Amino acid sequence: MAKSTENEPKLEKQAEKLIEKKEAAAAEGATKAEKFQAFLKDNDINYFESQALSDEFHTTIFRSRIEAKGQIMPMAIFIDDSIFTMIRTQVATGINEKNIDSIKSHLNMLNAEYKIFKYYLREDGNIYLDVCIPFVDETFDSRMIQTLLPILVQQLETVYEDLMAVVWAKK
Repeated sequence: MAKSTENEPKLEKQAEKLIEKKEAAAAEGATKAEKFQAFLKDNDINYFESQALSDEFHTTIFRSRIEAKGQIMPMAIFIDDSIFTMIRTQVATGINEKNIDSIKSHLNMLNAEYKIFKYYLREDGNIYLDVCIPFVDETFDSRMIQTLLPILVQQLETVYEDLMAVVWAKK
């Protein structure tokens, strides 16, 4: 039977510190998308599907869905080499063209009221909600993205019914 020594706890702490340093060094060299992917894995978050694009910004899209007011909405996080990380949610599709002016007016009102959230109507008749988060490589924080997701859901819970009343209005 091996004899326990006083140095064993010290050696364990040294080994733990060495592992932490190696992990930190590996994380420093990782792209923001790789850091986010590692964060998802480390926290057993498995409701994202990732897709790496072959574009000039090395974009990776993390697709998922969120639920607000009983509606399931496609949501994606766009992480790339730029300073901006984008959380984009498709709020509504198939807009009644007769309502476009009132929809745009309502979206502008929402944009003026809420600093972090930006709503817009695209040419394809879909309404999107964007949250733009500035991160340089050194300050990228996956926890901030995770923190903003429930705030995004809360935002949609607050405005969805009124927005859809404008979208579905009969004129």
